[in-house]
Amino acid sequence: MPSPLITDAQRNELVEFKCGSEDELDCLDPGIPLPLALVVARHDDCTLLVFNRWRKLWELPGGMIDPGETPRQAAIREFVEETGQPAPEVEYSGVATFRLMPDRRFEYAAVYVASLSGTTPFVANSEVEQIAWWDGREMPNLAVLDIGICRLLGGPS
Repeated sequence: MPSPLITDAQRNELVEFKCGSEDELDCLDPGIPLPLALVVARHDDCTLLVFNRWRKLWELPGGMIDPGETPRQAAIREFVEETGQPAPEVEYSGVATFRLMPDRRFEYAAVYVASLSGTTPFVANSEVEQIAWWDGREMPNLAVLDIGICRLLGGPS
């Protein structure tokens, strides 16, 4: 594997981000799990972030792919569950490869993008305390790897 693109404070790494076709998800290394789908949702040059109440980080909406669910279905479901927003039209953007500590295991995440016209009122839930439109400025508790994905996709810098 190449040198990491980004490393966070816990030494987790975004090793690679590969744009391509959603069909290519079927051709990934079968020895590396694909447990996660993320959504980079944008409006007026800002990206929607969620504040995860357990990790205490601003992250991209998304989460675990349930058994029998496609990455696209998981991305939309998790987006709705975490943000309380209507289901967006998503477009596949690519796959992120992470090396996670402490055991240095590799994982893939399918990444989707969405264009939103705005947000509806948000109600905090068991996982997400609040949502915010991130414009690229520094703010406390940003999930470094997620922000790296935003920037690789041309989001706020």
